[in-house]
Amino acid sequence: MGKLKPIGKEIAGESPSVFVGSYNYPRVYAGPMVSPYGGADDSPEGWYGKPLRDIVEMRYRLVRAKEPISVYATRPSRDLQEMQDIAMSAKPVDTEAKFSHIHALPSFDAESAPFGQTADLDRFRLTENPHIPRKVDAIVSDELKSTDQLAAMYKKDVPVSQLSRILSVGLLGFDKKMVPTRWSITATDDMLGKRLIEEIKDCRELDSHLLFSSTYLGNHFEVLLVPGAWCFENIEAWMPGNIWLDANAQPEYTRDWEPYGGRKKYADSVTGAYYAARLAVLEYLHKIRRQAGAIVFREITPDYWTPVGVWQIRENVRAAMHSPPEKFQLLQEVLDAISARSSSREWEKKSELLSRLRSRELMRKYLIS
Repeated sequence: MGKLKPIGKEIAGESPSVFVGSYNYPRVYAGPMVSPYGGADDSPEGWYGKPLRDIVEMRYRLVRAKEPISVYATRPSRDLQEMQDIAMSAKPVDTEAKFSHIHALPSFDAESAPFGQTADLDRFRLTENPHIPRKVDAIVSDELKSTDQLAAMYKKDVPVSQLSRILSVGLLGFDKKMVPTRWSITATDDMLGKRLIEEIKDCRELDSHLLFSSTYLGNHFEVLLVPGAWCFENIEAWMPGNIWLDANAQPEYTRDWEPYGGRKKYADSVTGAYYAARLAVLEYLHKIRRQAGAIVFREITPDYWTPVGVWQIRENVRAAMHSPPEKFQLLQEVLDAISARSSSREWEKKSELLSRLRSRELMRKYLIS
């Protein structure tokens, strides 16, 4: 990864998005992401397949400009209005920014994509008109609940990444409150997922076991759909040798799950990855008009040497669901197929849903005999 020249106190470049921090909430630091080097991109739906090093280098080109703003700002300042225009734009917007202080270190976060230097914003302005799609402008202008506005734009094929940006800059709902970027990403996945759950619960149940898989950025996924009513589980196996776990350590597991009636609290073990994976599975079930139980097993290998955000979870699982599934009639056949492709040997024991499925199969055999 090549070194970038330090930025000056004034820069001009494309701004593909806005970043809203969570520090000091509710008076947060927010501002445009600007690339003075070209190649601005904050649309992870198109990143799948790129090498990890290329993604990090692309993101490192972005400078995060920031200034303090209250999330409860009822009358948006000119700066905030222009940030909102950037968030709604379908394309990066040419921007000029002037800084009072520049911080050298890049930022990496498990929820959001990384970025390069951070700079305290003195002033900025857009030097071209943003490309705001008419469908986005119309829905944002409606006085609706934020969940309804997100769902309406989602049905019109506005990318999930853009929806989370629009939510973060305080454009949605009745109170128009800003939401820190890392929170808005998970909130968008969660709200869209809950809307899809409502719809698939009216669909017929799947009639066989389906198994999907994908591997990308050092993350291996197995997605199991089982006949029955909707329920969901996400299990992660962190394998030894990555930056989080010593090479001589034992694998570490995290899991969260929800029954047919849903979760009562935030998935604080798997965190944002849970909602990103769930949305991708629900998109597939909604497309085929079926409901099913679902287990997403994620194995994180040493090849995943730096976090790039939960977008890779969503896109990895989407890629798995777009591939032809393997079909099985017996649960054990599916588990054998997963084990043949996995380095982990303990994940089955960690699964709440597998335990329940086995009990159900045993009960069925008992009743038949």
